[in-house]
Amino acid sequence: MNRNLLSLLVVLLPLYCSGQHMLGYSTQQGDYYVYDDDRQVHLEHQQILSAQPAANSIAYITNTGDLKYYARHNLSKLDISNPSFYRNTDYYLYYSTGGNFSVFNGIEKKYLGNIQHLPYAFGDSIAAVHDFSAYFYAYVKDKFIELEQHPIKKVEAGDNLLAYVNHIDQFKIFYHYEKFAIDDYAPVKMKAAANTVAFINNYNDLKVFYNGKVYELYNLPELICLELPGSTQTPDLPDYCDAEVVYDVESSLPLFKAGDDMVAYIDDNGRFFVFYKGNIVALEQQPPLSYEIVDNVLYYADNNNYFKIFMDGELTIAETFIPATIKADKDVVVYTDLDKRLKAFYNGEVHIVSSSIVLDFEVNQSLIMYNDLPYKYKFYSRE
Repeated sequence: MNRNLLSLLVVLLPLYCSGQHMLGYSTQQGDYYVYDDDRQVHLEHQQILSAQPAANSIAYITNTGDLKYYARHNLSKLDISNPSFYRNTDYYLYYSTGGNFSVFNGIEKKYLGNIQHLPYAFGDSIAAVHDFSAYFYAYVKDKFIELEQHPIKKVEAGDNLLAYVNHIDQFKIFYHYEKFAIDDYAPVKMKAAANTVAFINNYNDLKVFYNGKVYELYNLPELICLELPGSTQTPDLPDYCDAEVVYDVESSLPLFKAGDDMVAYIDDNGRFFVFYKGNIVALEQQPPLSYEIVDNVLYYADNNNYFKIFMDGELTIAETFIPATIKADKDVVVYTDLDKRLKAFYNGEVHIVSSSIVLDFEVNQSLIMYNDLPYKYKFYSRE
């Protein structure tokens, strides 16, 4: 057996795989492997600098600064060195070198734009960029679609849409190849996700754009923007909150968060709600201790220290304690229990992943990777 594999224990627990969900790991000697479709694939002989898994791919930076892409059992050497940033998504690999934005679609590289001092954004299957003439474009399904002939002031990308403020402060949303004129005035805050944009207009109304329609939630009696050190400012939009809009300064709880087909929010009476696919669901009569949205999953800690999960329109009490470590992805929440054993919530139920104490774990779609001993990894795929 290869000496590097002596410290690596891979155990395959009952598996169900839809697609090639994968995760990478490094051995004690620094070799980098990818667990792909029930196989351990050796990719690098030296410690990598960073990696980003997506639904069916992994992008990573080698020890020498080269950007590589692994998908469909194939490693692509992209001839890209020391990118200033890269972002791997379920559809595209975005990256920047020398001030230029580009994309790799798994087959070929395409140039997107080169003006970094103008707003840009990258979503799962859509990008927002400016060209040489400062025209504003959407890049979607390998095509460029012109949206504005002047530089825009602000843009947020969801998985499949763009929310932006144009040069005359008009608020627009580009969704399913249609441009929606939302308001003649710029919002004071907006957050985007799949099919969903949550925003506060200049009258302090919290609203949701969902699936082509706008829903009004409530009017904020006071808007508190919790400015953070180093937060990005938008000089052309002095009223825009570039940091977090919070319920109150004491708790610093975000007033709202957007996810796929949902928006969780706290109203003016401190009640906790979720807007889900056009309907409003009451969750708590007082603000939670904390809450988070990842993709289509909302999880939070209530005031009784119960750990609750809202998924697929249903609220479940997963535990009567708050887990120390929680990680989530689409359709799944993975966490450690009081004994540091690993559990996963999916299909409306809690499942035991590990009966032993775990040191660390990662989750990518249906695949969970964890280790209970240093450099000894196990894999579990949810049914």
